[in-house]
Amino acid sequence: MEEWITVKEAAKIKKCTERNVIELIRKGAIEAKKDGRKWLVLIETSEMTAELSPQISEIISVLKVQLEEKDKQLQALQEQLSDASQRHDTIVMQLTRQLGDAQKALEYHKEPWWRRLGLGKGKDENKG
Repeated sequence: MEEWITVKEAAKIKKCTERNVIELIRKGAIEAKKDGRKWLVLIETSEMTAELSPQISEIISVLKVQLEEKDKQLQALQEQLSDASQRHDTIVMQLTRQLGDAQKALEYHKEPWWRRLGLGKGKDENKG
């Protein structure tokens, strides 16, 4: 991957002065282009990372490892969420079924005992 940076940024990375960077541009040692009145220097990300101080490179390595660990944790949490969602759906279906059964039982027990035994059918039909 390539990136265009200012002469000032290139000088910091190369650990030299801005004049040295401009001189390298004039000699053709560094690829650059003019953007208005400013020079922009082409630098590849891998080159830029390699020239950074060892401490920064080490920090970047540690952060990459931590990012990979976080990605693994995120994937595990997504799987747990999916499993929990499936369990939730199953529980809701079971409770809905139990509620329907309970309502049927309640309706059955609301009728008088003699009607549940079939003793009052003839009397009520004759009255109607």
